[in-house]
Amino acid sequence: MNKLMTGLLAGVLTCGLGFVAQSYPAYATGVYTSIKSKTYKNVPYHWNGQSSHAYLWNANLTKRQHRLAHWPVTTWYVSKSLKMSNGHKTGIFYKVTNAKKSMSGYIGKGYLTKGALTKGTYPTGLIDSKLNQSLINLFPGTTPDKQLQQVAEYYIHAVNTTEPGDTYYEYEGAVLGAEKQKKAGGFSTYTAAPGAYNQLRQNKVSFLKFERDWLQKDLKADHKTFSDFSGWSIGAYAFPKNSIFYGIIMIELLPPMTK
Repeated sequence: MNKLMTGLLAGVLTCGLGFVAQSYPAYATGVYTSIKSKTYKNVPYHWNGQSSHAYLWNANLTKRQHRLAHWPVTTWYVSKSLKMSNGHKTGIFYKVTNAKKSMSGYIGKGYLTKGALTKGTYPTGLIDSKLNQSLINLFPGTTPDKQLQQVAEYYIHAVNTTEPGDTYYEYEGAVLGAEKQKKAGGFSTYTAAPGAYNQLRQNKVSFLKFERDWLQKDLKADHKTFSDFSGWSIGAYAFPKNSIFYGIIMIELLPPMTK
């Protein structure tokens, strides 16, 4: 990437953002027990991305072990379907393990979609094409590019470094090739500063104004404006409103390539 990429983002591309999987506190909702079950032969499923309130639970659903948002491209293998109840509430849960068998537990049926995700594809609930297009529209005269869009969307994986896989920089190089990667640049609105996204997430400011104001500061630091990229190719990704990472975006830009 060229100098358009900020120092913060360059560090992100190399090392990842370092989000760590964590245990979640027990909920005093009463112990759930199975009242009906069916066995499966490790059928692959993945998180559908529709809700950030999806968790991997322990056997009696009293403790959250992992938030699925931190494992967006993990394949979960279903070995059993259980109808579970605590005497007041009843639901269908899948008993699952990951491929390495390093994690196992129970996930609500409504949070999963059948099938494994291939590399470069993501839960449908994490792709909001309208938000992505609104970011592209901030840069007049740019042309959407499939490769750059593919790279920008890999930020879904790069943010969640609890999962194995290439760093963002490695993936960018694999998709674009060395020559294009040298000329590519971009911007992200990632920061670890506490409360940085509060205004947006509390609906006190619109998505577009929030992102535009943030990007303008980055552009100003590089003595650039949105219009300076006319004729460039672009890809853009925004974590949707249902994501715990709402407010974080990735913009990939590439100048015209001389033949």
